[in-house]
Amino acid sequence: MKKNLFIVFIFIALTAAGSHRDSTIYFNLPDSVKAVQFMAEVNVKRSDDKKIVSAGIKTDAVRLVIKKYSGGTKAISFYYEGNGSGIVTGSQVGYDRRFAKMSWKFDWKINEPYKLLISQATDSAGNFSLYSGYIFLPQENRWKLIGTCKIEGKWNTIQQPATFYYSRKNYIEASFGQVWCQRSNGSWKNLKEETLPPPQINLAGHVDSVQQRQTDIKLIEDAIASGKTDVKNNEQGVYYTMMKEGTGRQVSIDDTVVVHYKGYLFADGTVFDQTKEKPATFPLKRLIRGWQIGVPLCKVGGKIKLVIPSDLAYAIRTRAAKIPPNSILVFEVEVLDAKPPL
Repeated sequence: MKKNLFIVFIFIALTAAGSHRDSTIYFNLPDSVKAVQFMAEVNVKRSDDKKIVSAGIKTDAVRLVIKKYSGGTKAISFYYEGNGSGIVTGSQVGYDRRFAKMSWKFDWKINEPYKLLISQATDSAGNFSLYSGYIFLPQENRWKLIGTCKIEGKWNTIQQPATFYYSRKNYIEASFGQVWCQRSNGSWKNLKEETLPPPQINLAGHVDSVQQRQTDIKLIEDAIASGKTDVKNNEQGVYYTMMKEGTGRQVSIDDTVVVHYKGYLFADGTVFDQTKEKPATFPLKRLIRGWQIGVPLCKVGGKIKLVIPSDLAYAIRTRAAKIPPNSILVFEVEVLDAKPPL
């Protein structure tokens, strides 16, 4: 009797195991790599229209998934750990706090390769990380932000990167093309050891950039109308006010500037960067577009406040842990010197 029960148990276990198709490939990252971005090309070759299937990329903290539900609805979903919180969503992306996910309805196509990207920015002092999920849309030839989450207690670089596909039975066939990680120094590593040129990722002109700019402008102009900000002037989309008139020569975009500055979020005033006793020196052409437009309005010795819409700052990039994607930025910049090119 006991022997028969044991055989039945083994049969049930094997049947249950065979009722799922789950393929996960982990990529080993040496500690020296210090990955901040993970990207893979995903292609769903076949799926049953009536069954739940999913394929995507993941780390130890988040998953970015091409998914089809049993009713046939298709979506791109970004899941995060339960102790995290969603802080930014892309346009028309829904946020479900209960299931710790952000999801965008998208009619993805069979046999169409899609690039998926997970970016991370860490703050070791604050003991947290931001993670963002993106998809590259081949028809539009642009990236789209799905969403960004903040996870407390995570400040290592990307860990346990993997590709995967899953269905309850044998209802999916998927393949993965190029798989890359980007190191913190900006260089790329091919995780399949293929000899290929590194990817070129441009998140500035993203698919929602026009709509996001309209959103940013409304927020800024509403703040001006209600007196919540003192900027009143506009130069090529950058809002500004002169805090102190300079007496030196006019700054040129070709200059290397010596400045004291403070940068903070327009949304809540969180300071993300500032000089202290020692000024900073920058070639102006290497800085964000908002600085290139705004700082040349100053003369040496002057001080200006700039309110910069996200498209003239970091757009949807996960630039730093204290600067979420789509952030309107405020800078107070005092120009101490401006050196023309040699």
